[in-house]
Amino acid sequence: MAGVGAISSVNPSVKTAYFDCFSGASGDMILGALIDAGCPPDAITRPLARLGLPPWRLSTGEVMRGHFRGVRVEVVPSGGSGKRHGLLAAAVKRALKGGLPREVAEQGGRIIRSILAAEGRVHGAKSGGVHGVHSEGVHLHELDDLDTVVDVFGAVLALRWLAVGPVYLSPVAVGAGFVSASHGTMPVPAPGTAELLRGRAVRFGSAPGELATPTGAAILAGLGRPGTPPPLTVERIGYGAGSRNEGVVPNLLRVFIGTSPSGRETGEVCQVEAVVDDMNPQLVEAFFGRVYREGALEAWTVPSQVKKTRPGIELVALTLEANLDAVVAAFLEETTTLGVRITRPERVTLARRMTRVMTRFGVVRVKEAGSGAARHVTVEYRDAKRLADKARVPVRIILEAARTAPRATR
Repeated sequence: MAGVGAISSVNPSVKTAYFDCFSGASGDMILGALIDAGCPPDAITRPLARLGLPPWRLSTGEVMRGHFRGVRVEVVPSGGSGKRHGLLAAAVKRALKGGLPREVAEQGGRIIRSILAAEGRVHGAKSGGVHGVHSEGVHLHELDDLDTVVDVFGAVLALRWLAVGPVYLSPVAVGAGFVSASHGTMPVPAPGTAELLRGRAVRFGSAPGELATPTGAAILAGLGRPGTPPPLTVERIGYGAGSRNEGVVPNLLRVFIGTSPSGRETGEVCQVEAVVDDMNPQLVEAFFGRVYREGALEAWTVPSQVKKTRPGIELVALTLEANLDAVVAAFLEETTTLGVRITRPERVTLARRMTRVMTRFGVVRVKEAGSGAARHVTVEYRDAKRLADKARVPVRIILEAARTAPRATR
């Protein structure tokens, strides 16, 4: 059996990131900012090598934009254009089948699904297929390529390496005028970008041209939350450079990474509720599965008394604004409700980190939150259940082994 000890692939203390989108955002600008903030390129390229992508390399280097430096990142195919029909769907499928850590695969998959859904709404198509991802009927053109896969999964991997938890966004500068693409001349922001930035604060007319791209909008909307972060002790600052080098405003994306002095994170979430009295309780399982796939943070039920003293069920889900439309759709499609209530409560959460510990049964993920008297340690039940089934021992044995294993020091 494997020896007992602590292992971890991420930094131990959770950070908060704030993206200052004064000159828009693109996938390569996000990667450049995170690499400039300290993430080594190998932390992106090595995991992505497991996705079976067409040959490619990541080119990084310092450039000047106006009078300021930044890191420019380019995905360079080793042959061909890097475009392949169905590349996004294939990458998500491999990621979810173990090519990437589960949290990375799920986050990246949600972002790619959001791109497909946005393009589908714009062009009148629907996404579906394996894991809810395919490009049939969705006119991706420029997006179904290596750049999109590397930018999306690379951003999630970089944030994970930097141990970033909450991500906040400034209003996103989208530019002005028109842009030429495979679909012809389009207004700025491009229709797909506009769909992806629903629920996000934007700045129009900040500079001519397309400042925010669909991939950049999808990554930031999928990982971040609007508004100002709590007070931070800034530890890292990164600048990601875009491809253009003209205009009064430097074509850069800035990211601040730091810790909250209080050790707590605050932020607004959306709470979606509905009360039903005519639904088969067996459908609750399907509803829970759907809302979590759509990005719900939490979901639960509450016994309720409805009209004419009939017993009912209150269905509740918490979600970030970026996933609100998808979560509402789950309520309306998976339950018998005719409508939902939406509120935006403020929540306070303890800063948390995910580590992995090695037990004599195998690797188990452990979530640690807070410090001092407010410190909590929770073993990931799914990991414990999987190892218990494999070893044919009670789950409590695995849970106890994980709780007593040495914590990771890195």
